[in-house]
Amino acid sequence: MRLRKVFNTVAVVAALFGAQAVHAQGVLSKAKETGTIRVGIFNQAPWGYVDANRDVKGQTVDILKAAFAPLGITKIDAVVTDFGALIPGLLSKRFDVIAAGLYIKPERCKLVAFGNPDIQMSDALLVHKGNPKNLHSYADIAKDKSVTLSTGRGNVEYQHAIDAGIPKERISAFTDNDTELAALTTGRADAVVETAATVSVWAKASGNIERALPFAQPVSADGRTLYGYPALAFRPADADFRDAYNAELKKLRKSGKMLEILKQYGFSETDLPPENLTAADLCK
Repeated sequence: MRLRKVFNTVAVVAALFGAQAVHAQGVLSKAKETGTIRVGIFNQAPWGYVDANRDVKGQTVDILKAAFAPLGITKIDAVVTDFGALIPGLLSKRFDVIAAGLYIKPERCKLVAFGNPDIQMSDALLVHKGNPKNLHSYADIAKDKSVTLSTGRGNVEYQHAIDAGIPKERISAFTDNDTELAALTTGRADAVVETAATVSVWAKASGNIERALPFAQPVSADGRTLYGYPALAFRPADADFRDAYNAELKKLRKSGKMLEILKQYGFSETDLPPENLTAADLCK
């Protein structure tokens, strides 16, 4: 009887080690075998979105496709979710990588393994035609108590607004793009603050709104102009996948393919991140 228990125990341990071995295969190995990867997107142009033909496109997605192709990963299974659900969705394994223009931030670095940045992004302001409130900076909004602001919940621009002294009660933070933009177009907000990329796209949505130019970029306490650096995000356990991606990303930049992709979405060479800037640098 005791011998049978020993054999049973051995069988259970062997099964557990077998399960661990399967798990240890990792996302990268599985993706190479199947040629498919599940990608979390926010469905927002120009980052990552599904077009009318159900094709997955966007600056971040196209960078991902170009970098993954040499690894034998050519099929993208897109999972659309709210911006605030991107990191929880990644960690709960709803998808294997985030491609949604997610900024590298130290607090996020504690949760995910970022790839190196694929673009340098500034903030921008969307206002009513003619810019009736004469808004050209976060400071302009902060000092005019009549101005209300719309933005995305959890994004960097929201924090920049708070840091500039804009009271929370004058900021409406939304989880979806349509509602965020509608707050401005219906007159419930005086301005929308987002990335320059997003604002450029939205400015074309209506003849009654426009991008506020010029717009002063936020500055850090030590006088540095603050830019955002979006990147793909992986689970920390998939650092090998992240490293393989970074190697291919470096090749894309050297070949000029990265810039070609950026230009397809209205960006230019000035929007390339500093060549030697890494996620590790930005996570400090």
